[in-house]
Amino acid sequence: MIAHFTRAVALEQAARPHGARVVSMAPGVIDTDMQTHLRSAGADTFPDHARFVEYHSSGQLLSIDAAAERVLRYLARPDFGDNPAGDVRD
Repeated sequence: MIAHFTRAVALEQAARPHGARVVSMAPGVIDTDMQTHLRSAGADTFPDHARFVEYHSSGQLLSIDAAAERVLRYLARPDFGDNPAGDVRD
């Protein structure tokens, strides 16, 4: 939903002479306390339990610092705002 909203705002802003460049950014899967909590939940209480355990065991989780670094690099890209539904993994 937020990506569609961002696309609409981007279209609105593109029509303005000095419109803002907006992006709804996906930061990737980040290793937070929530991730730890989800992995500690049982599969019977959290249907996607196995997926989150796999993220952790296969090293797919970004540290908070690594995620922040990717976001900052994305913000500095010359093409920032070209795609209003961005993803730091692109």
